[in-house]
Amino acid sequence: MMTIRTAEITDLNALLVLSEQIGRLHFENAPLTFKQPSAADKPFWLSLLNDESTLFLLAESENLVVGFLTATITINDTIPFIVSCPICRVGTIVVDEAHRAAGIGTQLMDACAQWATSQGAAQIRLEVMAFNQSAQQFYQQLGFQDQSHIMCRYLD
Repeated sequence: MMTIRTAEITDLNALLVLSEQIGRLHFENAPLTFKQPSAADKPFWLSLLNDESTLFLLAESENLVVGFLTATITINDTIPFIVSCPICRVGTIVVDEAHRAAGIGTQLMDACAQWATSQGAAQIRLEVMAFNQSAQQFYQQLGFQDQSHIMCRYLD
C-alpha cells in the first residue's frame, strides 16, 4: 500500500538516501553542472523541510520511503510582459531506483497537482536535464509539453 504524505524532520535520513541517488545520476551525467552528493546536502534538505512555503511530499510503502517531491508557488510580479498568475514549480522529484515504474512518481505528481490547484496555480512547471530521457518521457506521459529550452555554452 502506497501512502503519499507530508515529509517531516524525522524523514531526513531516508530523504538523504534518495537525494544521493538523484545527485549521483546528475553528477555522473553533467559533472560541469552538478557536484557529487556530499554532507552539504543535509542542511539543504533540512531547510526545505522547515520552509512552510515549500510543499515537501514523500511516498511511503510498507514504512519505507520510496520517493519524494518538492514544489513551491511563484507569481511573476516584476516582468510586465509575462503573465502574472500562480505557477507551481516542481523543484525535485525522485523515486528510489529499486521502485521505479511502479506508479510512485505519478502519485507524487498527482498529489502535487491537487495541492497546486488548491493554491490557485494555473500550471505546473519543472526543469528536466537533457540527458534524462526517461524523466522526459515520464513527464510527457503526464501531459507536460516543452515550453522552453535552457541552453549552455561552457567557456574556456
